[in-house]
Amino acid sequence: MKTDIVIALACTAVSAMVLVFIFVKAVLGTAGGLKQSGSALRAVLAPIALFLEHRRGRDAELNRTLERLEKLVVQGGGQFLNGATATEVFAARFVFPLLAIAVIVPLGMMLRFSGGLLFLVAVFFAVLMYAYPESGLKSAAGERARRFTHDLPGALDVMRLVAQAGGDLLSAIRSVIDVMQPGPVRDELSRVVAEVTIGTSLATALNNVAARIGTNEANAVFSTLAQSLEMGTSVAENLQGAAQLIRHAARVKAQTQAQKAVVNMSFPLLLLILPGIFIVLFAPLVIQFINR
Repeated sequence: MKTDIVIALACTAVSAMVLVFIFVKAVLGTAGGLKQSGSALRAVLAPIALFLEHRRGRDAELNRTLERLEKLVVQGGGQFLNGATATEVFAARFVFPLLAIAVIVPLGMMLRFSGGLLFLVAVFFAVLMYAYPESGLKSAAGERARRFTHDLPGALDVMRLVAQAGGDLLSAIRSVIDVMQPGPVRDELSRVVAEVTIGTSLATALNNVAARIGTNEANAVFSTLAQSLEMGTSVAENLQGAAQLIRHAARVKAQTQAQKAVVNMSFPLLLLILPGIFIVLFAPLVIQFINR
């Protein structure tokens, strides 16, 4: 019994120290500008990530997995887990379950869970934390793409106005950066300007945006703009058509979701309404039968 208490207290102390260290470093990184040196969590993941980088050249399956994660990291804007790389996200799949077990086991022992229950709870949270890094990265990438598509029509309208006033496409992009709130659209357009500044052609930079975002709307808009630059067609007309296309696609998607919502609500409504109908209809008959 004393041994179990000592082990539980030791595990609790280690887990608490790790969590407090990560929290303090995260707070200091936010307040003191230490994010550039990496968070404490990334420091924990760094050795495993370094090992994965050395091994990916000899493991084709690992290389394919990391390439898929790298694409998601780019789509997410590199902001998941305080800017974690693909190898760090992959390493988190093994570190997070260990941290979960290190927290759950001593807590379960202090709460006097039975051995079977403690095992099931530890396995559940370990599996959950194993799946979280990749699923969280996918969610972050999808949310950023959704925000980009939502904000893009307004940016295209501003660019169209500048183009109609006689400005070129690059000056229109700079105008959008000046007036837009911080977000995915502003970040991507700022990256376009940065790429053009170092010598990349504007058409290539626009195609790079489409590749990074990876949505149908982004591919249609920026590929069209790149082609208009190469072919010399009217940029203002293409911007107006692109904005209308995205808004139309958003309306169609909203209508589709509304139609699906009616179908999805049918079963819960039947499940909640039918019991009440049966009670109202058959309760008097049941009462009469019991009284007889």
